[in-house]
Amino acid sequence: MKVLNELRQFYPLDELLRATEIPRSTFYYHLKALSKPDKYADVKKRIGEIYHENRGRYGYRRVTLSLHREGKQINHKTVHV
Repeated sequence: MKVLNELRQFYPLDELLRATEIPRSTFYYHLKALSKPDKYADVKKRIGEIYHENRGRYGYRRVTLSLHREGKQINHKTVHV
């Protein structure tokens, strides 16, 4: 979506959307989503720290348990992705 937004300066949006076969609503949905801050930014940073502290030996299950021990109630699916 970032590429389409950059190309908007040079080409009409209708042509870009037709060429990429992306619906207009999808384009604006992603444009809005890109402008929002990442609500899991601090958790992602901590996940990386836990992973590297344990030399890459911790998978999502152990990382999730470590976060729970720290008092962060995070779903395992958030860690897994």
